[in-house]
Amino acid sequence: MKALMVVPCYNEAQRWNSDYWRDLLNVEEITWLFVNDGSTDDTHEILTQFVGENSRNPQHASFLSLKDNVGKGEAIRSGWLHALRNDTNGSVSYSSSGFIDADGAFERVDLERMVGTFTEKVSEGTFQSVWSSRVALAGRNIERHASRHYIGRLVATFLSAGGHALPYDTQSGLKLFATNQEFMAAIQQKFETRWLFEMEIVTRYQVSSGAPLKIWEMPLLNWRDVGESKITKRESARIIQELLLIKRIQKR
Repeated sequence: MKALMVVPCYNEAQRWNSDYWRDLLNVEEITWLFVNDGSTDDTHEILTQFVGENSRNPQHASFLSLKDNVGKGEAIRSGWLHALRNDTNGSVSYSSSGFIDADGAFERVDLERMVGTFTEKVSEGTFQSVWSSRVALAGRNIERHASRHYIGRLVATFLSAGGHALPYDTQSGLKLFATNQEFMAAIQQKFETRWLFEMEIVTRYQVSSGAPLKIWEMPLLNWRDVGESKITKRESARIIQELLLIKRIQKR
């Protein structure tokens, strides 16, 4: 099952690790699209060089550069639409469309598990999406700031009130969605949120299909917070605003 994986990149020059991404490019059945989200540093040049050096990789890597910074969600949506509309076959050939954060927090073993789990669960016909989960279970190596954990729990608890069942970790930056008609309908319009765009996808999917998006949550084996990826007080306030916005979207 062929997967499209979008990587939203904003000012990644200081933490870019070519060896890390070169290793991930070798994961089977994934086509990669790096999206430069209006970066003001050398991200554009870094991606140009990296994609050029790996243009012959059998899994294929390309990049899209946006003129303005539109935020993580819109960068991902732009990447999905760009790749799916420019499919060389003239139709959607990707069984799944997903994204992964550019900070290097996820390890190859979990990405491979993610693809395998998606193939298994979606082929059964019960689930349409697989989300990674940064749950600190015994025997796992999960290094996560407390602030991220509490904000994640706030999002899941608040949005689940009223019967909207959501995964435990809604904000983990590695997700896969089945590329079906309902998914395509959910990403046609610009997101109203910057942080909680996944919740918009979930809500739009239900509107389009008349049934909830069935999500399988996969606990990670390894994950760590990477420098310069902390949530600021200003961003925390924005998340709260977006929670209220998502609630209004749900009521529509």
